[in-house]
Parts: sequence; C-alpha cells; structure tokens
Amino acid sequence: MSSSVGKRQRERQKLERAQAKAERRAARQAAGAEGEDAAGLSDRSEPELIDDLAALQRSFGDGEVSAEDFAERRDRIQAQLGRLSS
Repeated sequence: MSSSVGKRQRERQKLERAQAKAERRAARQAAGAEGEDAAGLSDRSEPELIDDLAALQRSFGDGEVSAEDFAERRDRIQAQLGRLSS
C-alpha cells in the first residue's frame, strides 16, 4: 500500500514541476515578446540576429519553444536578415 502512496506523491510532484516549468516558460516568452517590441529587432545587426536565431534553435531543441512559436520567430528573424542583405 505504501508504494501506491509513493507513486501518487511522485506523480503529483511531477505535475507540479511541469506546471512550474510551463509558468516559467510563459513568463520568459512574455518577457521576450516585450523585449522584442521594445528593441524593435529592426535595429539589430546581422551578428546579433544570427545569435538570436541560434538561441531560438537551442530553445526549440530543449523544448522551451513550441513549433508554432519557433516558426514564427524564425521567419521574423530571417526576414530581418533578408532586409539587411539587400
């Protein structure tokens, strides 16, 4: 019987950790969106944009960014890079 109590406790802790991670991710994304709006990404240099793209890819690889957010932010950064090149 104690094993089922332990299992429930582990499951509850797992859910709490997942919820805390989701809250941190949402806060980080909100802060990132505010930072992008304030910085206006358009005044960033090519090396900065490439660094942003690399950081975005790492975040996506780590599961911190959804596929939809990744695609949207990647396209925005690539558009900025395209404007700098022309």
